[in-house]
Amino acid sequence: MENNITMVKQIIVVTDGESNLGGDPVAAAKRAHSKDITISTIGILNSNCQKEKPFEEVANIAKAGGGYYEYTYIEDLSQTLHSLSYKTVSNTIQEAVNKQLKELIGNDINQMPPESRSKILNYIDEYSDDVAVCCCVLLDCSGSMTNKIHSARNSILDLMDSLKNRRGKLFLAILAYPGVRGTDSSILFDFEDNTVDIERSLYQMKPNGGTPTAAAIDFTVDYMASFIAKMRNNMGETLELEATV
Repeated sequence: MENNITMVKQIIVVTDGESNLGGDPVAAAKRAHSKDITISTIGILNSNCQKEKPFEEVANIAKAGGGYYEYTYIEDLSQTLHSLSYKTVSNTIQEAVNKQLKELIGNDINQMPPESRSKILNYIDEYSDDVAVCCCVLLDCSGSMTNKIHSARNSILDLMDSLKNRRGKLFLAILAYPGVRGTDSSILFDFEDNTVDIERSLYQMKPNGGTPTAAAIDFTVDYMASFIAKMRNNMGETLELEATV
């Protein structure tokens, strides 16, 4: 069975509250998913907060974006970021495999005999570490994040450290919203930045203002699409050059 996935594209939105600026984030997530970009979400809980109205949006964004959602306390953000990233990659591959199985034999993984299902799940687990991943972490930097921003920085650094040993290529960018000078979002760490500079880049995060989640998602989708198009164009130019040598 062939796997047609060349790259998993995912955006992980990390927020501690409900959006209050810039449109409907659920609609923005749906638009992203229509472009084969998966949106997953993490809702950061306060110690005295119940999983109620502000975090309904967290779930709804992920559902519209074809991803997963988790609720966590800030001290557990590092582990949650890592597990959510892995689940998104694995699920994207499983969906592609299920589609092929339906076309070939009329069944999906869950309808297969246990032994065959186990082999395919092992294949998915193995391939999850090989496939290229393009990931944007989109971090809420509104005023309510002031007391959480230090832990958020450390969690992102931990994520970078945990992903650097995977076999497949990783393209990672970090964005914050709202952005600097009144913008909806800012790029803190670009896909092409040197990883040694990431800690310095993360200290550019300055919590302030409202929560324009929809506009930030739209910006991140365009940013990711532009990077992937540029990368593919460069690969095409390289192949043409090699063909002439």
